[in-house]
Amino acid sequence: MSDTAPLHCTAALAIECELAGAPPQATLDRARAERYGDALAADLLRLFPEIAELDLVCAGALYDQAQLLRPGWPLHAALAGLDARFGSRERSARVLAIGAHEGHFPDAALDPDPRLYGSAMLVMPWLLRGDAGRIAATGSLLERELLDRGMAGADFALTLRELLGVPIRHVRHLTAFDLCALACAQYEHAGLGPLWQIVETALLAPGRQQTVELADGGRLHWRGDHVEAGDLHDPRRLAQCAAILGAHGLEVRAA
Repeated sequence: MSDTAPLHCTAALAIECELAGAPPQATLDRARAERYGDALAADLLRLFPEIAELDLVCAGALYDQAQLLRPGWPLHAALAGLDARFGSRERSARVLAIGAHEGHFPDAALDPDPRLYGSAMLVMPWLLRGDAGRIAATGSLLERELLDRGMAGADFALTLRELLGVPIRHVRHLTAFDLCALACAQYEHAGLGPLWQIVETALLAPGRQQTVELADGGRLHWRGDHVEAGDLHDPRRLAQCAAILGAHGLEVRAA
């Protein structure tokens, strides 16, 4: 994800809202972001006391999951970059909660893309930072147990509702790979499994070429830096694929 990737493990809050669509406010200012960061840290410590010596970095913003699930993991990379700029490796465990000023962040990569909103599920990325040994152990722990144990506590959920002004059904902590598995299930349920195969390859093995066949017989080809759609001759189908893959930061080129 970045030059300091071995010192980070990445995850996110998955928030199922009562209503789909754009949230009334997508970002938190600095003061409210700090409240969110403290509440997030307390909830994670409740679940995993082992992480007490690690640093938490988070952004006070709501995103569509497609903005998180992009090659290079830009939201988490931006968090790591701001941690490198503003954090101090000499301090004990701390929380760096990044807030917005007039809806914008110090790194524009963290600005939510309002064009993507539409789903009832929104995400808030976070990462843990520490020495390589602790991060390796914590990453393994979270991959094993976060999906099963990661339901947010009632107090934290109430704080989120207050800060975000969004009616919330469920809040759960998920690793980046958990989010991939969830997105895979969602795409397959919608009959779009082949598109997810392209996204997954771009996320996890971008250097590997991938060809998938769609239900109507068309094919898409991942070429390492773009998607080739030479076999799609229906303009509406091409536009649909381009819109879905474009939300994940993938360029679609017709032959």
